[in-house]
This record gives sequence, C-alpha cells and structure tokens, in this order.
Amino acid sequence: MTEQIALALATREVVLAQARTLARQGRYGEAEQILRDLEPDVLVLDLLARIHAQQGRLGQADQCWAAAERLAPDIREIAEGRRRVASMRGGARRRRGRLVYRAGATAGLALTFALLVDTRVELGRLPTAPYVQPSHAPAQTMRPTAADLAGMDLRLSGVRARRRSGEITVTFTEGLFRDGVTLSSGGRTVLDALGARLRPYATRISVAVIGHTDDLTAAVGGDYADNLELGTLRATVVREVLRSAAGIPTTRFSVSSLGDVMPPFRGHGTADRARNRTVSLRISAAGEG
Repeated sequence: MTEQIALALATREVVLAQARTLARQGRYGEAEQILRDLEPDVLVLDLLARIHAQQGRLGQADQCWAAAERLAPDIREIAEGRRRVASMRGGARRRRGRLVYRAGATAGLALTFALLVDTRVELGRLPTAPYVQPSHAPAQTMRPTAADLAGMDLRLSGVRARRRSGEITVTFTEGLFRDGVTLSSGGRTVLDALGARLRPYATRISVAVIGHTDDLTAAVGGDYADNLELGTLRATVVREVLRSAAGIPTTRFSVSSLGDVMPPFRGHGTADRARNRTVSLRISAAGEG
C-alpha cells in the first residue's frame, strides 16, 4: 500500500507540472482539464484561479481563490489575487457591464496576473498537502514532543539544524545537486547520514521538503519549465533518498518548491549559486507539521 501511495503522489506532481507548462503555453483548456482530475488542494486551486483570471473569467477565478483561502487563510498572494479581482469587477460594473476584460483589454489583464503558474509562497506558509493520506501508526507508538525534537541529535558535517516552536528547520552548507536533479556525491552522503539520524524517529515525525534553485532562469525549451518545477523535482528526489535511508513512510512527507525565491543563501556569486541547488527541510512531530 505504501508503494501505491508513493506512486500516486509522484504521478500527481508530474501532472501538476504538466498543467503549469500547458498554461504557460496558453493552452488553458488542456491545463484546466488535467487539473480537474486532481485533488483540489491549495496549489491546484491557485493555478486554476490564475488560468481563469488570465482569460477574463473573474467570477470563477474568485471562487477558486476563495476555496484556496479557506484551506490556507494566511497566504498573501491568494488574498492579493482576490483583491485585484474585486477591483476589476468593480470597474466593470461602473462601465455598465461592458466586457472590458475581453478583446481590447486582454493585454492589461495578462499584465495584472503576470504571476500565472508561478505559485511562489513564503517558506512555511504552504499547508501540508491535503492529498497526503494519514498514517495508521500503532496506537501505542508515542509521538515526539517539542522537547524530544529539541534533543534530536542532528550535529552532522554539512548540516545546519535550527529549532523553534516544536520544529526543526534543516539547511545544508553545500548544494546537494551537481546540476538539474542529479545529486552530487557529497549531497548523497550527507542525506544518507541524516537519514541514519532520523531512523529512530521514522514513524513519529513529518518531514516537509522544500526545493530550491539558483537565480538563473531556466532555459527556454530546456528540461524544466521553470525554476519552480526544478525545485519540485529536487524535493521529490530528496524525499525518496530520505525515505530509503531513514525508513520514514511516504505519507509522512510533503513536497513543495520555492524555485529561486527565498534561497538559503542570498548571494549571487558562483559559490552561492552552487549552494542554492538544494532543498531545506522542516521536521515536526507527526500530525503537527
């Protein structure tokens, strides 16, 4: 059953990336169709809203964002999208119902929603994906408390662990990936070592994996639609390595991406770019992440 769930999650991530690519190409109908076959979590609803808005269907865009807002009320980009829709719909009413967002005004609308399919949310604000099925751990298994997590020994070469509010944020001093989605030998070594430290807690923790990239724009026609997709794929690779090394069930993971937004290292030099080809982790007690 665990392998079936892992396959379902991996398939979902590929489908979502495909929808982003179709939307960027202006193939909105096809993108919409495949999105409607997915569980409507925040990412799916936000992308659907942006597709609707890009085509002038402001009412439908607002409905999608409203649903996303109910799942994640604190994401600024969703609230901003609803605010812009309300403003534009108000302008349409003042013009006595003229279809100002179609035909001649399409360019203005496209500019307003230029962040289409670039779902970049602040680190930590994206909720645990609703489509991740709950684990059925034995009732006698004790969940780690905040104090237990604080005592977890993650002092490893190449690993930085910061503890706050019952959560451990893990970053890496060097990039985990050589390029694309290929782990460096050092990256695999540090992930294997981290997995060994996490193994005693495998059934009692949740791990959010957030993918990062450097600030170079993905090549047009290349292997990845954009840095957001590349970050998602990197997070998926790390999830699979940690799942194997630590024995953490797939259902205890969530995967997301920030692309080149809010990278672990702020510089733009060659060294910092290399270090940002990585992921960051948020480790919490199972059910609390």
